[in-house]
Amino acid sequence: MDLIKITSDKEKARNILKMFKQLLKKVQSSQEFKDFKSKHKNTFLFSAFFILNPELEVETEQLDYAIDNKNEKAATFIIDNVNNSKIKFKIDELEPKSHIIKIDHKIKVDVDDVVKTIRSQLEKVKDHKLSKVLMILQNINDKQVWNVICLSEFKILTFHIDCFNGKILKKEEKSMFDFISVQKGKK
Repeated sequence: MDLIKITSDKEKARNILKMFKQLLKKVQSSQEFKDFKSKHKNTFLFSAFFILNPELEVETEQLDYAIDNKNEKAATFIIDNVNNSKIKFKIDELEPKSHIIKIDHKIKVDVDDVVKTIRSQLEKVKDHKLSKVLMILQNINDKQVWNVICLSEFKILTFHIDCFNGKILKKEEKSMFDFISVQKGKK
């Protein structure tokens, strides 16, 4: 009989938190980041982005750095855990130009509490089969949060969770059909 290792949600969540700290360390110790930092002294981290599969396994990790205080360009460091784990580096224009706030990477909320909260919230939603989870550490309305977006076939659930105290600041459920508009053809 084959042995199958089953990982608890709590263990997966700890791995996500570790992944954030490991990702930060991995990117900041890479030659790509060192070269970038030597050219852009005033850069700062403004978001961390994770794509998780339905089993809460991290598929993609990304750190975004503002290049300067003008908020016109961002440097992105991406690790695709599905295809390889090499760091991809690129610089993009920021659209729309908006006020970007540095994030504090010393978050205090244990991510397993976030995942536990999301799991309990998903259990309350009728006919919600999870397909992807997007977790973004960012500042929204001057508050640093985990912006968690749970996607399924027909619903989008959004949660803003304070990354320092774990409180749900926003919970929103929308149907995919809210984003579809039918336009009548002109004759």
